[in-house]
Amino acid sequence: MALIELKGIRKVFKQGDLNVEVLKGINLKIEEGEFVAIMGPSGSGKSTLMYILGALDRPTEGKYFLKGIDVFSLSDYKISKLRAKFIGFVFQSFYLIPYLSVLDNVLVPVEYLPKEDRKERFKGKSPEGRAKELLERLGMEERLNFKPSELSGGQKQRVAIARALMNYPEVILADEPTGQLDSKSGKKVMEIFKELNREGKTIVLVTHDPTVASYADRVIKIRDGKVEE
Repeated sequence: MALIELKGIRKVFKQGDLNVEVLKGINLKIEEGEFVAIMGPSGSGKSTLMYILGALDRPTEGKYFLKGIDVFSLSDYKISKLRAKFIGFVFQSFYLIPYLSVLDNVLVPVEYLPKEDRKERFKGKSPEGRAKELLERLGMEERLNFKPSELSGGQKQRVAIARALMNYPEVILADEPTGQLDSKSGKKVMEIFKELNREGKTIVLVTHDPTVASYADRVIKIRDGKVEE
């Protein structure tokens, strides 16, 4: 059984009196432990697809199975529980909370994890201990109490990756994760993703950059809302 399976995913947005079909029947399987890049030109539907994979947006039609669970048959509350347990997000714009420290930003996902799941997830470790370990691994241990405004772009993205890993997710979804970084910082971030994949994490990233896509084991190209290859 694939870790992720999409069957006939369509997404239609209303623009005034017009219906705009952004995704046109996407069928896709991603196996556990894969590193997949989704590539396509601007407007191809790749970010819409990513939001559906992250259960942040519902499709107009079609089925999405994560670990065999029919995601969109669940209530919004159960979807948010599923997301908190299984999915970590990394975005182009970082989305760090400006008034929180680096450490507190990394701890944010814990708030979305149901209390009954926390003990099992953290295996006796405190969430603060887990956050500090992740930040140390990513070379940010000297900046635990810094605010996001005191960090470079590459440092912000490393904090965002630590936050994505906080709840021991099985899937990391990354939307243009190097889009706001210089080439040196972007390379470091992609090396982190490659290392995480070697450790068994399933990684799905959206990019328009062939250099970024080259880190993946498989590239899925979409154009005009359809899988091209």
